[in-house]
Amino acid sequence: MEVLNTTQSASSIYMQLAQKRAELASIEKKDVEKSTLDSYDKTSSSSKYDEKDYERVVSKFKKLDSETKIHEQLHASKVTTTTPINYNYQVGPDGKLYATGGSVRFDTSIPKDEASANLKLQQLQDAASAPNELSGADAQIARVANLNRLLLQSQEQGVENDS
Repeated sequence: MEVLNTTQSASSIYMQLAQKRAELASIEKKDVEKSTLDSYDKTSSSSKYDEKDYERVVSKFKKLDSETKIHEQLHASKVTTTTPINYNYQVGPDGKLYATGGSVRFDTSIPKDEASANLKLQQLQDAASAPNELSGADAQIARVANLNRLLLQSQEQGVENDS
């Protein structure tokens, strides 16, 4: 029982660290956004674009930001992660930062217990292939997890056939 409590404690510590890192990243994003807005000259930008083009571009940035965040959050919701989600930002024509890409690191440690390992590999595969539109990295992680799961299953069957 003591080992279980230690594992739970370590897990909760990692979770708290991830939350604090996410909070710091959010604060940092707001600071960068504020400094960008402070230096942004709205009068010169409005003369370069007509209102329809401006709204269309801002709308595309907002849509990409939303899709990117949903995509990465969907990955993170399916399996344990080792770090908070990391977003790549780009400044839109309105001077605000929009997420245009991102990544999340999965906990890829594999338990020694074969049943737990099989379950974890399935979770990794599900997490990597969760969004409808897979990136190359998503597809690669899903393939590797599936291959490792198949390897584990073949080893289990080999042990059972040898008995």
